[in-house]
Amino acid sequence: MLTQPSTLQLIETMHASYIYDHDPKYRNASAPILDNIFHCCSQKTASQWFKNIFFDPVFYRATGLRKLQYVALGNRFARLGGTPPVATILTHLYIGYDTYRTIPKPARYKTFYVLRDPRDIVVSWYYSAKISHGLVDPIPRMRKRLRELDFQAGMRFIIDELMDWDLFGCQRSWVEKAHEDPAVRIFRYEGLAADEHAFLRGLFDYLGIPMDEQTFEQLYQRYAFERITKGRKKGQEDQTSHYRSGSSGDWRNKFNAEIYGYFRDKTGDLVECLGYGD
Repeated sequence: MLTQPSTLQLIETMHASYIYDHDPKYRNASAPILDNIFHCCSQKTASQWFKNIFFDPVFYRATGLRKLQYVALGNRFARLGGTPPVATILTHLYIGYDTYRTIPKPARYKTFYVLRDPRDIVVSWYYSAKISHGLVDPIPRMRKRLRELDFQAGMRFIIDELMDWDLFGCQRSWVEKAHEDPAVRIFRYEGLAADEHAFLRGLFDYLGIPMDEQTFEQLYQRYAFERITKGRKKGQEDQTSHYRSGSSGDWRNKFNAEIYGYFRDKTGDLVECLGYGD
């Protein structure tokens, strides 16, 4: 369980700052296309994949936006102090819509939220916390506990953890409230899993990123699933990899009746609310 509030920390690491300022590949950037882009999501929605694309020199030269990233796990207590600097893309903000609304906004900005079936998030978190995630807090505690539990008990443990983080409540808040916000668009992870190329093209079109087709293709190819997994196709599971399967719907293979009942008892009508009815 989380015992301390987690502050919404946005950082440009020393490494990133040095690269932006000294690597010749990052020179000759365009004027910023927007003051800010806000990339909001929950964990296990390809957030690291997005972060890597947003740090690519091609993206920077096209947009003029530096990457700032959120560096804490947990959702319930996330908050942001101060105003984000302009000419930045704030990436993988693990926050609910109400927290997002408290962030001071500049004159020119766009926001997108990446939604994923919460049942698949449970499965992804189980294997990540037990096997593949880096040992940042609270992963060591979670890993130790998961290795003591059988699969069913471990899945219940993950559901309880995500409830404590309010991850499911954050998802619900975006679907229920953000549809009235003209500056926000919700994208579904399932679209990314089905067709990365079309998903990324649609996202760039929404954000108004000026990039010719050849440059876009080169950028996409650097981060295509088979490229970053060294030839593994989507749906081929590697439980030791951060990119475990790259597919959607795996919850059907992992949830039995007991796990599904426990999930429903905890989350109520969340699946239907988010548009993932069976």
